Amino acid sequence: MSLGVKNPPSTVSRSVSRRAIASAPAASHAASVSREKPRYMPYGDVARVLGTIAVVVGHVCDTVQYSMFGLSVHAPLHFNACNFFNSASRWAVPVYIMLSGALLLDPARSEPPTKFYSKRLARLGVPIVVWTAFFMLFTQYYLKPHEMNKDVNIWRELVLGKPYAHLHFIFRIAGLYAFTPMFRIFLQHASKQIVTLTVVLCLGFACANSISDGFMGTEESAFIRFVPFIGFYLAGYLLRDKKLTKRALIGCWCLAISCVLLLTGGTTLLVQTFGEKPLYPSLGYLLYDFVSPVRIALGISVWLIFVNTFDANWQATRISKFISHWLGPATLGIYLVHPLFRELLFVNGWDASLQNVYKNAANFHSANTLILIGIPLISAMVYVPSAIFTLIVLRIPYLNRIVS
Repeated sequence: MSLGVKNPPSTVSRSVSRRAIASAPAASHAASVSREKPRYMPYGDVARVLGTIAVVVGHVCDTVQYSMFGLSVHAPLHFNACNFFNSASRWAVPVYIMLSGALLLDPARSEPPTKFYSKRLARLGVPIVVWTAFFMLFTQYYLKPHEMNKDVNIWRELVLGKPYAHLHFIFRIAGLYAFTPMFRIFLQHASKQIVTLTVVLCLGFACANSISDGFMGTEESAFIRFVPFIGFYLAGYLLRDKKLTKRALIGCWCLAISCVLLLTGGTTLLVQTFGEKPLYPSLGYLLYDFVSPVRIALGISVWLIFVNTFDANWQATRISKFISHWLGPATLGIYLVHPLFRELLFVNGWDASLQNVYKNAANFHSANTLILIGIPLISAMVYVPSAIFTLIVLRIPYLNRIVS
């Protein structure tokens, strides 16, 4: 999902007249490219939809994994199951960012900065304001009375650019939008080698900062929260057309699976060593951070799988058309609203552990296997109403701006 960015609705021609190319000097090649229409990427919608599903699954696992300390000791199956599914969903945000870069950094998008900012502000400004205010009030007046998030200072979280946990992403993407016109100029004039070096350096420094934050317990404010994602943003443009051999694609699958296993096993080891202090920054969940070495490798490998799997042939299928027409446009809204349904379920005793079926707390700490049913069940119970809500709101004039 690329928040606030939509793939063009149909494939467009990439041809430029030979006379125009021949008459343009090498130094002005970017100018000739800018006259082309933005490129349609068949993998865009499926990346959004599967990414949103992955986010919902991960956040459903969070309610068990982060709300009950000592799970790795007292209920290891609960912890291990949630840790595995959480790790398997950790490619989503990097892929979101790379998709935004692949779309918005397209040289064909040559509108002046003022027009770009007005379009982005119109599309992203309303959701930021509405959902920030909503979830701050939701936390203060609904969750806290239910003994949830008692210690959360909503104003401090706002300054940190995460007025609610999932809203960190919309603040990050807003920062990337602010610098997009400058990035476009850089990409028009930089060689592929320079762009590659820039991506490597940006991700390398972000990774080093992530490790430092884990040790120091520090994190960025709302104003610079986007900076660690610059590498992903540029990588999306750099790798948007990267074609792999069959062997290389298999290698990406192997790397992605290895990263999930490493995230799962590494996090288990770190939690057992440093404790289960929830969320990042902490040493226990160091590998969960967006720019940890493992998540960088996971995100890029999954991105390359999307680019090389969902091509023009996929675009012609019925399921592709269904996704593009229905679920694709709804991904922003589903992302924004799904924590509401998750928390409503959680407050009423429904989470992935299905602990509501037990008569006493002792039963919850037994290593029961209902967690393996609970994760997909509760994920569906969160995703489906979120999708229905979004699809309804999308059809209401003016109100649809809060989810599109």
